[in-house]
Amino acid sequence: MMPESTIAALLEKEIPGFTMARAGESFAELGVDSFAMLELRIAIEHAIGATIPDTVWVQLGSPAQLLVHLGAGPAPVATPPQSPALRRNYTLNMPQMALGGLSESWLFRELGDAHWAMITGGLGAPSSALRDGNGDRLYATFTRLRIEATVPLARFEENESLALEGRICRFGAGMFFSEIALEGGKGRVAASIMSSFTKRGSPTSNSNLLKGQPTIPAGCPIADLPAMPPFGQGYRERRSGRLAPALFEATYNIIPYYDINGVGLLYFAAYPIISDICELKYIDRANGWALEASTLCRDVYYFANCDAQDRLIYRVHARQDTPAGVDLESSLSRASDGALMAYLVTRKVVARG
Repeated sequence: MMPESTIAALLEKEIPGFTMARAGESFAELGVDSFAMLELRIAIEHAIGATIPDTVWVQLGSPAQLLVHLGAGPAPVATPPQSPALRRNYTLNMPQMALGGLSESWLFRELGDAHWAMITGGLGAPSSALRDGNGDRLYATFTRLRIEATVPLARFEENESLALEGRICRFGAGMFFSEIALEGGKGRVAASIMSSFTKRGSPTSNSNLLKGQPTIPAGCPIADLPAMPPFGQGYRERRSGRLAPALFEATYNIIPYYDINGVGLLYFAAYPIISDICELKYIDRANGWALEASTLCRDVYYFANCDAQDRLIYRVHARQDTPAGVDLESSLSRASDGALMAYLVTRKVVARG
């Protein structure tokens, strides 16, 4: 049995302003959103050394109910071995190219596929078979993806060879982190990726996605981290941060044939391209900016999804002109209810023209 003081300390750490006097209040009344609930669950599971079944977790509506459940004292589980590496090789041909250089759209899709392949490989199940403890279908939800290149993406050339190597780890059963490197003759791209899992709260809306997590099989090769890594902490800080006033605003109409993925969600790889299309309106040089500038770094924080019929609002919140190009901070929100969907930090340099 775990001492109440230990659990109380965890609750106070994870829930701002919490004291044991408020243990009877619901998590919703305490201001704990779905992402914070996921973090709390992982912290509790690490502390007790066991996974709380989904069928039990969804019934725990308050800290008081959690404390009662934890009196059972679950048995510890074994620590898994270090995750194996994933390796792939490519030749840059037309499917991987755009405007004479490496396509950022292809890059995001391939990085996402590599990350997802490492998850499904480690869990020993195809993507279509991943379900939570209640049997509900789970979907990979990218929460943050950052790329940093040593040269602008436009410098990568046709027929150039690229080698990919990636490793993945997890924080509990609900958050997965990968580090992936793409090495070519012209430069290198380093990617950091963070994802969680969601399930549909409504069969007809993408605006009501719920957090979930898969069952981790015995002997899972994906290493379990003892604490949230800095990359995840940065996401949490951005999620709770305030946006600066908008310098520019534009509306984007979703293109379902391109922007929506195979399970009916706005595809994570479409967010940077949507941003680029709106950025052209902000720079206001027709297509001249796209023909000259190329991405060097991009950091995307994902917060929500939307329906295919919705429209998006793009806003620029910060701009810093540099000798080589421009740094922009921008956001995407749902037009229907104003919900923030993503925050993007982008560095582009003039690499063509």
